[in-house]
Amino acid sequence: MRKRLRKKRRLAEFRESIFGVRFSLSDGLAPGTDDEFLWRFLDGAVEANGLACGGGGQGAAWEFYVQLAGRGSPSEAQRLAVGTWLGQQAEVRAYELGDFFDGWHGPDEAPYAGPQVGHGA
Repeated sequence: MRKRLRKKRRLAEFRESIFGVRFSLSDGLAPGTDDEFLWRFLDGAVEANGLACGGGGQGAAWEFYVQLAGRGSPSEAQRLAVGTWLGQQAEVRAYELGDFFDGWHGPDEAPYAGPQVGHGA
């Protein structure tokens, strides 16, 4: 396939990877704590590391797909920085970081099928 088509279809050297992250918050948090935590997550874990995300959740369970804010793929260091931030938050009961997968064409398998970083479940 020609380079122009690979670029247009985001294949080979033009592939952009993303990763999944899911977390659950502790039970018994005060009302509105989940909204406040979500804003802190977006500011401190996602945007502070040059990333963007999409997803959501409700109450205690949240799930996102994280990508580089702009063209390209996030680095392993950026992925681990999100996990480190989540691990430092008292409100987080458990979290999982999924493996990288193709952000344009979907995962070859479930995004949480490989090794994960996290604590408690």
